[in-house]
Amino acid sequence: MAPLTAKAMSLSDSCRIWPRHTASSTRSRQADSPWHVARTVGREMLDDSNEPWPPRDRAQLRRLNTNLLYALDALLHSPSLTAAAHSIALSQPALSAKLRQLRDHFGDELVVYGDKRRLTALGEALLHRVGRVLREVDDTFNLTLDFDPATAEREITITAPEAIELMFVSRIIPDIRAAAPNIRINMAPFSHGSVQKLFDAGADVAIVPDVMADPSLCRQPLFEHSLSALVSRRHPMAGRKISEAEYLAARHAALSDEMEKALFGDYGPNDPRARRHIVARTSLNSMLPLLAVGSDLVVTTSGWFAQYNAAILPLTVVDLDFARPTSALIAQWQPYRSREPVIQWLVAELTRGVGKVSYRHPEIG
Repeated sequence: MAPLTAKAMSLSDSCRIWPRHTASSTRSRQADSPWHVARTVGREMLDDSNEPWPPRDRAQLRRLNTNLLYALDALLHSPSLTAAAHSIALSQPALSAKLRQLRDHFGDELVVYGDKRRLTALGEALLHRVGRVLREVDDTFNLTLDFDPATAEREITITAPEAIELMFVSRIIPDIRAAAPNIRINMAPFSHGSVQKLFDAGADVAIVPDVMADPSLCRQPLFEHSLSALVSRRHPMAGRKISEAEYLAARHAALSDEMEKALFGDYGPNDPRARRHIVARTSLNSMLPLLAVGSDLVVTTSGWFAQYNAAILPLTVVDLDFARPTSALIAQWQPYRSREPVIQWLVAELTRGVGKVSYRHPEIG
C-alpha cells in the first residue's frame, strides 16, 4: 500500500521551524546535534513582540506574590479548602489568608464553600486560564536552549484522536525512542472542540483535524485522508461501489459523535453520515471494525484505517460512489514555543514519520 502523503509546510514567521544556530563559538559534542541552539541566542528569538512591559504593569505584578497563582489553582480545582491546602503543602489557616488576598484582588468570592462547593462565574473563567499560566511559568523557568535528543531527559506530551494514535503515532514512537532514548512519551486524552484546551491540559503538540485547527496557533499539515467503508467479506455490498441510496438503506455501526468529530470534524445534517441508520455505536476506533466482522453492518471510517483493518481482519474496503470529503490532520503547537528546540525536533519527527507510515503494519505485513 502507498504511504501517507505529507502536506507541504506553510508557516508564518512566528511559527517557522528555524534552522539550528551555527555560530563558530558553538563547541563540544552539543555542536554536533542538529537541535542544539546556542545559549547566546538573542532576546528577539524568544519574544516575537519585542515590546517591553509598561512599568505600571510591572509594578502591579510585583505587588502580587506569584505564589498566589498556586494557591488559586488549588482552590479552583480542589473539592474543599482542606484538600486545597493539602495539595500545596500549606496549613488551612495559611490558605484561608491567601484566599482572602485573592478575593480582595479580584473583588469576587471566586469559590463559595457551604453544603455544596461552587465556583463563581469568574472562578469558572479562571479555572483553565490559571493552569495555563502555571504551565507557562514552569516552561519559562525550565527552558533550556541546549537540546540533544541523544542525551535529553524529559517528558513530551502528544495528544491525537485515537485512530491517529493507532495508525500513526504508534508507528513513529520507536523512531522517536531510538533518537531520544531517555525521553518519556505521554499520550494525553483527546477531546474534540478547543485546541487551546488540549494545551491547557498539558499537551506539547496536538494532532487535530483541519476543521478543528485553531488559526491563532502554529500548524504543520501532516497528511490527508478520505472516507471509505468496511464490510464483511460475505456482505452483499462487498467488492463493489456503494451508491448513496444503498448507503442510506444499509444498517451501520459508528463511532460516538464525539469520536467522529475528533477524526473528521463537524458535518451538516445533509451529509449522508448524518442520515445513516445507526444500530450500534462505540467510543473506540479499535472496536469499530470488529462490529462489521461477520455482520450486515457497514462501518464508515478513514480510507487508510479501513485498508489497515482489511489487511488483518475478514473485511473488505468498499468505495462510496458519492461525494467523499477529504480531511487533513494538522500538528499544532503554541507560538511562544516555536523556537524551543524540543518542539522543533518533535514537529520534524512527526513530519518525517508521515512518509514512513503505510497502511500495513511492519510487524503484520
